[in-house]
Amino acid sequence: MMVLGIAVKIIVGMMGVLFFLRISGKTQMAQLTPLDSVNAFVLGALVGGVVYNPDLSVWYMVFALAVWTVVNMLIRYLLRFRVWRRLVKGDTVLIVRRGQLNLKEFKRNGLEMEQFRTLLRENGIFSMFDVEDVRFETNGKLTVSVKHNISESFLLVNNGSVLESSLENAGKDRAWLEKSLKKLGYGGPDDLFCVEWTPGKGFYVAPKEGMARDGGETDVSN
Repeated sequence: MMVLGIAVKIIVGMMGVLFFLRISGKTQMAQLTPLDSVNAFVLGALVGGVVYNPDLSVWYMVFALAVWTVVNMLIRYLLRFRVWRRLVKGDTVLIVRRGQLNLKEFKRNGLEMEQFRTLLRENGIFSMFDVEDVRFETNGKLTVSVKHNISESFLLVNNGSVLESSLENAGKDRAWLEKSLKKLGYGGPDDLFCVEWTPGKGFYVAPKEGMARDGGETDVSN
C-alpha cells in the first residue's frame, strides 16, 4: 500500500510540475532567470517532501502546487512593471566598454578574470585585445562586440596571483613577467586585477584600483 501511495504521489507530482511549466509559459529551459532557479528549488522540495513523507497525502502536494502556481503567476504579472522586473530579474550590465574593464560591475556580480575568460572562449574570443564591449546578461551569459580578428592569449595574473601554469604554457617564467611589468610601470602582480599577454600584441593590464590599459610588446627576454 505504501509503495502504491508513493507511485501515485510521483505521478501526480510530475503532472503537477508539467502543468505548472505549461501555465507559466516556460518554453526554453536553457535561459534560466533567478525566478526560474527559485521555482526549481521550491518545486523539488514540494514534490520530494510529500513523496517521502507517508503522513502527507497526495492532496497536500496538489494544494501546495496550486498555491505556488498562483504566487508565481502573480510575480510574473508584477514583472510587467519596471521596478519589479529589475528587482526579480536584474539588469543587463556593461562590464567592458571600449576595451576597458568595469571593475565595479565585475565585483558586484562576483566575476573573476578566469571565469570571464572562460565565458569569452565560449564566444570564440581568446584575447582582451579583440573585445570592444561586453554585456553581462540576466541569464549569466555574455553578449560580446569584437574589434577585429581573434587572437590567442594567456592570463598570467588573476586577482593578484600569478598563474604559473599559464606562464609555462606561454613559454615564459615569473622573472620575465616581473621585468615586463616593471618596464610597463607596475611594481608587481599583487596590486593587479589581471594581466593578459597576447603574443605579437603585448599586455592588457588592469590594476585593482584605476583603469585598465594596453601595453605594447616588451623586449624583455628570459
